[in-house]
Amino acid sequence: MSFLKFNKRPNHKRFDYIPRFYDPKKEELDKIVDSYKDLDDTDSAKDRIRSGLRNKYRGDSSYKRSQERSANIRLISIIFVLFLVTYLILKSDTLNRMMESFLGNN
Repeated sequence: MSFLKFNKRPNHKRFDYIPRFYDPKKEELDKIVDSYKDLDDTDSAKDRIRSGLRNKYRGDSSYKRSQERSANIRLISIIFVLFLVTYLILKSDTLNRMMESFLGNN
């Protein structure tokens, strides 16, 4: 009966993982330095263009502000329209007539 061991718990796996310190500023600096080492490589040129565009939009506070402002205006206008439509529906007699027709009370 030794092959039917229902109470045996499996051992956990052990990994040889040594945590390292991650410095994002150093990683970014290493990427920039590496990108300027090979100026003739087309892949490095594409990476430089991509990182330049990313840094432009990340660092441009006026662009962020204008995008946030337009999103807020859009949200406020949608909320206003929804409140207006809700008010008109509740104020009109159509809702009462529709409820009466569903309930069958003529």
